[in-house]
Amino acid sequence: MRGPYQILWPLLSLFLVRVDLTDLIPIRMSVEILRVYDGDTVLIRRGRFEAKVRLSRVDAPEKGQPFLLSNTDAGQFSQKCLSRLLKEKGELDIYGLDIYGRILGDIDRVSFRLIQEGCASLYPHAKFTSQNEKYEYLRALIMAKRKKRNLWAFGGIEQPKAWRSKNKKRFRKRV
Repeated sequence: MRGPYQILWPLLSLFLVRVDLTDLIPIRMSVEILRVYDGDTVLIRRGRFEAKVRLSRVDAPEKGQPFLLSNTDAGQFSQKCLSRLLKEKGELDIYGLDIYGRILGDIDRVSFRLIQEGCASLYPHAKFTSQNEKYEYLRALIMAKRKKRNLWAFGGIEQPKAWRSKNKKRFRKRV
């Protein structure tokens, strides 16, 4: 016969594994920016540790994704825009991990500046700490579109998530 601890202990351990401290408070640390992969992913270093960081709340066009009104590569345009906004060093706020094992975070609030400058779109499933923060991002996106900044000067882009689903052969699942 099984004791109650033989049943409860595995259930308790499952709960403990799923608790993530970044759900309570984002972790903040100084990092060095090594490389900009695309409009929303960078390589950072802290000491000997290197990792990819996926900027939260933004969805930048993929490399090879064209503008709506021109055949120019919107992904490269967004990558150059992110490179221009980032400095060599910055403060990284970590919010968690994405499904590919990259760190989800923000460096010196560059996600907001990308939207404000018109270099990226708002991620459809972005999580915000408050309604005010969400409205701040939405207002910045609307103003960038209205003033035709950067991506929006060339007619805008198709939502990157929708473009990826149409071009699935180009984007195989990462392990």
